[in-house]
Amino acid sequence: MTSGTTEKIIDYDGDIIFYHGDINIDGYGKISSIIENKKKDKKKKICLILVTLGGDPNAAYRISRALYHHYRNNIEILIPDICKSAGTLLCIGASKLIIGDRGELGPLDIQLRKPDEMFEQMSGLNIMQTINQLQQQVLNSFEDYLITIRSRSRISTKMAAEIATKLSEVFITPISEKIDALTIGEHQRAMTVGFEYGSRLNKTMKSLKEGALEKLLTSYPSHSFVIDRKEASTLFNNVSAPANTTLDLYNTIKDILAEKEMPAYTPQVIDIATTTTNNNNNGKTNSSTQNNAASKQPGLKKSKRTDGLSKPESQTDEQNSK
Repeated sequence: MTSGTTEKIIDYDGDIIFYHGDINIDGYGKISSIIENKKKDKKKKICLILVTLGGDPNAAYRISRALYHHYRNNIEILIPDICKSAGTLLCIGASKLIIGDRGELGPLDIQLRKPDEMFEQMSGLNIMQTINQLQQQVLNSFEDYLITIRSRSRISTKMAAEIATKLSEVFITPISEKIDALTIGEHQRAMTVGFEYGSRLNKTMKSLKEGALEKLLTSYPSHSFVIDRKEASTLFNNVSAPANTTLDLYNTIKDILAEKEMPAYTPQVIDIATTTTNNNNNGKTNSSTQNNAASKQPGLKKSKRTDGLSKPESQTDEQNSK
């Protein structure tokens, strides 16, 4: 970062860490080391700038707990761009969410490994949607068969129901046989993990509105569903747009993300340099870089969307409030 961009963020009254990439145990280790190395220089408040497509819910939980250990209820998370899945879980552990015009969260669905596929994952919501649709189709088929048979013949309702049941079974059995019971079990375990971690974080931070956790887990139709600032405000208790120093942070990170790509696996975790003014040095500015992290990190990366959607142009607050 240049001194010009650093100047924009000097007034934030807390620590600032930029997390960019997959949420994993490596990222947890990096963010923990940065905070621990601050020692006496650690502030009482933190702004975590988070850009991620998701990742490991266990790591997201560990990161959130680490932040709480060091900063208690003074945790702000700034969302300048995409923040999905495990990133949303991490946000439950924040006392305040600051979501930019281009920022978005996603449903709290855990990504599962695709059977017989290397390095590919699928959304747990896909399995839930399939099962729900299959259930509805069975009910519709039975009802159609029952009404048709009963209205066009003189057989009893009981006999018509038995025939309708057998016809429905013939129709649905080949489809149901393609559903892997182990995959369903894995999905249920993943949903339980998301619910339990979310419940624990919310119990500490009280960040969610009533029923919001269940909605994040089951009510959205796809993994890529966009939860913008307006939608997020119906789920979280404390959501705002960037303003003042956090607006400077948002604009600085937005400009960097516009030029770069998301890291492939290893996340970039940067302790952003702060500049302080020495009032006793005739108005001269003394720059102090914590761990010199910002100057040594490789170029930051722009998020690649996996949902096939192009990055939207920046929206105004007025548009988001519609």
